[in-house]
Amino acid sequence: MKKIILAITFLVSSYAWALKPSLDPAVKMVEECMKSEQILYCNDGITDVLKSVSLDARGEFVYYLKDLLNQNETPKTIVNLYERLQVLVPIYEQLDGCLEWSCRDLKIFLGDVSIRYVKISSIDSAFLINLYKNQAAQSARYGLLSTLHEKAAKVTSLNEMDEMIRFAEFAKEHSRSLKDEYYLYESAVSLISKMTTSSLKLRPGHEGLYTVEFDDAELTKNLKIDHLAIMESNDRDALVVNFISSKSRIVNFSFKAAGVLGNRFFSNQDVYNNKLDIAAPFFKFDLNRDTKTIKGVFTSVRYGQLTFTGHLVESNIGVYSQENVKNITLEQLVGHHKVTVGSFEMTLVISKRTAERVMYEGALLNDNAMLSFSKVSVDAATGIISLVDWKNERKLTLGAVEVGDSIVLKGQYLNSPLGSVLSVESR
Repeated sequence: MKKIILAITFLVSSYAWALKPSLDPAVKMVEECMKSEQILYCNDGITDVLKSVSLDARGEFVYYLKDLLNQNETPKTIVNLYERLQVLVPIYEQLDGCLEWSCRDLKIFLGDVSIRYVKISSIDSAFLINLYKNQAAQSARYGLLSTLHEKAAKVTSLNEMDEMIRFAEFAKEHSRSLKDEYYLYESAVSLISKMTTSSLKLRPGHEGLYTVEFDDAELTKNLKIDHLAIMESNDRDALVVNFISSKSRIVNFSFKAAGVLGNRFFSNQDVYNNKLDIAAPFFKFDLNRDTKTIKGVFTSVRYGQLTFTGHLVESNIGVYSQENVKNITLEQLVGHHKVTVGSFEMTLVISKRTAERVMYEGALLNDNAMLSFSKVSVDAATGIISLVDWKNERKLTLGAVEVGDSIVLKGQYLNSPLGSVLSVESR
């Protein structure tokens, strides 16, 4: 330990020669802080010295601390500087004004320390929102978003996922109001999508077909939407919500990468089109998991805000509750499987595009029809096999169930345009 302290002391002292002599007392106090507490700023006397020196000396001290932190970064030194610099900024503002380099660079340094602090702190949306608002530069805001993307990979609790989504909802709107570059908005949208996908693995029972009934009967007649489908797609499109006109056999609009916060579902990314009835659409609704009902709003340029309610027609939760074979791979499923889809006898084909590429495709076919699925995946933990078409309108949700010495594929087929769900079983 003595050797470590001596090394730190030498490191601190090695910077002192380049600083203005008026900062010597502050430097000595920093050395003592490192020796006694292994932090950089433990003595209020440092602040008193900074108040008494020139603007240039205060600016030099910022770079002195920055160099020391880079050489002595630990959770303890990060927390210490994060707390101390917040107190120091108002002092620099009062003495120098933040049009001067000393205060401006201190704020930039605080932004850098804040991002390092985020890496080690718990996830709290109120803290993150305030931090995002206080980032002085667009690059700093993007740095915070990038840091949270890295942190998102390690988040395992629903509470932290929800906190991350609350923050990202604010971030995308705040960056838009500041006219930040579009990639900041996209980063926040992507963070919501990423956390939504993670949270839904811990909150099953949302996928399925729901009725939709709008409060305004006349507008309902014009809009023709009577169902919506909630379905999980691939990593890119994530959660998809389709608003459907089953009588016309069309998906009126498909929202990709939708967000979920608790039981509230919402369109995450702005979408614009020139369709007369549903230009610039937006939705949000709450899912009551106990009563299996939904209530929310759908907006468009032509019709404004419409309130709707609905109830679950069919869910795929039963596929998850089967005794599915875990750790099954797509490689094991490659081939032709004779299946019954509702009352139709068909063949399910699962294949690789090429031997070299690990990209799987699927198709349902018989003499009269063929349905292709470009997004094919399996969740080893649940044993659930998902096949989704490129338009995010049709989905097969299957489980591999052991029946005697054989494996039977069993599940359901969701057809969004028709507003229907059919049972599927191999034979």
